[in-house]
This record gives sequence, C-alpha cells and structure tokens, in this order.
Amino acid sequence: MNQEAFRHLRIQRGLTQEELSYRSGVSVRTIRNVECGLIERPRRKSVDLLLDVLDPEHRHVHRAPLDRIRPGTGAWRGPRPPHTSLVGRAQEVRELADLVLANQVVTVTGPGGAGKSRVALAVAENVGPRFADGVAVVQLGSVPREQDLDPESAVKHAMEAVQDLLAGADGPDRPDLLLVLDNAEHLAATVPAVVNRLLNEHPRLHVLVTSRRACPLHGTRIWELRPLSAEAAVELLTERVPMSCPALDLSDEQPRLAELTARLDRLPRLLEFAAHRLRTTPLSLLLSHPHGMALLGSTDTSVLPHQRGVEDSLRWSLDLLDERHQQVLARLANAPEGAALDVGDAVAAGFTVAQTMELLADLVDASLLEVKRGRSYEYRMLRHVRALLADSGAREDPAGGPADGPATDPATDPVTGPVTGRVTRPRTEPATDPVTDRVTGRVTGPLTDPARRPGTAPRCER
Repeated sequence: MNQEAFRHLRIQRGLTQEELSYRSGVSVRTIRNVECGLIERPRRKSVDLLLDVLDPEHRHVHRAPLDRIRPGTGAWRGPRPPHTSLVGRAQEVRELADLVLANQVVTVTGPGGAGKSRVALAVAENVGPRFADGVAVVQLGSVPREQDLDPESAVKHAMEAVQDLLAGADGPDRPDLLLVLDNAEHLAATVPAVVNRLLNEHPRLHVLVTSRRACPLHGTRIWELRPLSAEAAVELLTERVPMSCPALDLSDEQPRLAELTARLDRLPRLLEFAAHRLRTTPLSLLLSHPHGMALLGSTDTSVLPHQRGVEDSLRWSLDLLDERHQQVLARLANAPEGAALDVGDAVAAGFTVAQTMELLADLVDASLLEVKRGRSYEYRMLRHVRALLADSGAREDPAGGPADGPATDPATDPVTGPVTGRVTRPRTEPATDPVTDRVTGRVTGPLTDPARRPGTAPRCER
C-alpha cells in the first residue's frame, strides 16, 4: 500500500485520523502506523473498512484508488519550496495540512525565522493534489507596506499580485485552488479585504496566509508555529554547517551547540544564519561576543531584505509598530531575573490596565512576545529579541548606566509599575530560561527609538 497516497486520500476527505477511526472502526493506532509506513501490508478487511469511508465508489478495486493519488500532480504557480530538508516539522506539516483542508482560511503565525513560509509550502505540496487547479503562491513581501499607501492603493497592489497567478487557473471564474499568501504581516488591514473579495468571487478557493501578525479576518483559523524541539534544533544546525564548510567538524561540541540553539530560540532561519557564520567565526566567539547576535545574517539577495539577518528581521517587525508599542517593548526588554508580568495589577500614570492589556495583546499578535496561557497569563520575550534590544541599548549608552534615566518606582511608572515590580537598575544579562526570558524592565536604543519616524530603518552600529 502506498502510505503517502493513503494519507493524501484521508486529507482530501477532510478527515483527521481520529475521525476516520470513528467512521471506519479501524483503530487510530493502525491508521497512524499505515501512514507512517510501519504497516506495509495491512489486512484486507482493514483496507475495505477504510475505503468504505474514503472512497466507497472504488471500494471494489481495493488498493487501486490509493495508488492513483500521489503528491505533486497538481499545477503549481509561484515560488517553490527550497531544496533543503525540512527538519523537525513532520508533525506540524501533517496537522496544518488537515487544517487547510478543513478550513477555507488558515493563518500561520510565529516570530520571524520560525519557518512559516517553509512549512506552508511543504503543506501546499502535500495537499496540492486535492485541488483541481493546484497551488498558487503569492509573495506579498514585495508589495509595499500599507502604512506607506492609502487603503485603496494597498488593496490594488495586493490584488494585482494575486490575479496574475489566478489568471492561469482552469475555469477562472471558479478556480478550485489553494492560494498561499506569504509574508503578509505588513498588510494587516489589506489582506482581510483581499481575502474577502477573493472568497466572494471564487467560493471554492482555500487560502493559507503566513504572517508574523495574526490575520484579523472573521472565520480564519489561526495556527501558531512554535520553535523546534531541542533535539531537532541541534540536528538542523549540524546538518546545515557542512553546506557552508564541509571540513568543519563539530561532533564534539554538542553541549555548546545546544546552548547556541537555545540562545537563538531554536528558530530554523536563525540556526541557518549561525551555520553559515560558523564558516568564518568560531563557535566560542559566537557564544561569548557581546554583539554575537548582530553577526548573524546572509548575503543571499534572492530573499527579501528583512530576511537577510537577525537585526534586519527585528527592524522589520518594529517598524510595523507605533510609538506606544515600541515604548512598551523597549521597557520590557531588560527584565529583572524571575520577574513575571501580571496584567491584572493596576497601572498608574500613563497607561490604564485596559490599555496595557491591549498593547501586550498587539505585541503577542506581532509575535514579539510569547504568552503562556493558563489561569493567569505570563508574557515572555524571545531571547534573541531581548538580546538585540539590550545590545542596541548598550551601544547607544556605552557607559553602561540606565539608558533613559533613573530607576523607576512601580507606583508611578506608566509601564513597568506594579505590572512588573520594582526595577532598580536595567539588566542586560539573559535570564536562565533555556529558550525564552520573562519580560519586564526597560531599555532604549536604535532598534526601538520611539522618536524615529515609523517606516524608517534605524542605524545600527556594528
């Protein structure tokens, strides 16, 4: 049995493994083992039960319909996935594929460098055969930012990019197509307008959006792409190093490689930057250099400018925020170790509790803060974001003193206040959490200067 074809047939029917198990009477374990290739020749009775649900019209030919369904048969328009391996994302690709077929609009969110585009394109390859007109991938990163245009012009630019690809679909009035809108965070208000128009004109369309910001579109299914596991992060780093420097042997450096991946939040793109930098810079220097994070980047001109370095990526996210968000984020960058953020506490002058909650929600939606959800919520800043903000502040204020004045009193500070506890002196050393740092404190500098005109890139000394 072709296990990949079997999985595609299940996905085409819009069923999860649990739903197929319930309808067919075949155990979830058996279905999972068939799809993973652990059972190469399942019992004929099990196949018949599964085909009764998946393809009853062809049940009598048993395995034939499964063999006819193979990945990659649909048309493809737009950028293809890179040829490098996709490490540590098999489960995410399976889950997202199920969501894409079960929901007409899905938005993949996550911080810059998490691999949203890579995972989305892998999903598109997997589910492409489900759509008669295949897949169309639109790179929205090249569309001007909506804050630089009037709303009508922004929608016009985005629609032109989409329609160029839709024009080639069979039956242009009603294309049966998966449309991938990639890199949409700078078009937060434009993309919902475009998607609504497209769905009204093409009701059979399915849309997969990748964005650092959650898409404010009614009915969309939001799916968060998390960092890699510790094991997968080290695997990716060690696999990518030989691509830049085949002679470099890091087999005895596993503990320090693990530390580097933790500092980079186990984000695939950042790990690839590090692998490339290890061609010219020793691992010990990357771990010890005070500005080591700023060294990570690529000279690849085929990618968007904000995807060529860690600092470039953070600037792109910050420039999409207004002054209030940047002010709060700057103050959160240097948290006292162990401090937690509780938005239920009152905030005195400057911001009310409601305003603080709204600003934090915006920063979470922008993938600049992570939230640990429970009975109470805790907000954390990714380590590489915190390190870059602190490093930027340190370079702006080389004397090492507080970057914007004396210590604050939680009773009066408009941002830190009772929400963050008393801050007696900004700190720049990272906390001990292996992946993320708790958020509080404050720092200012080139990356987060609220006085900078929105949309202009800050100067970052190197």
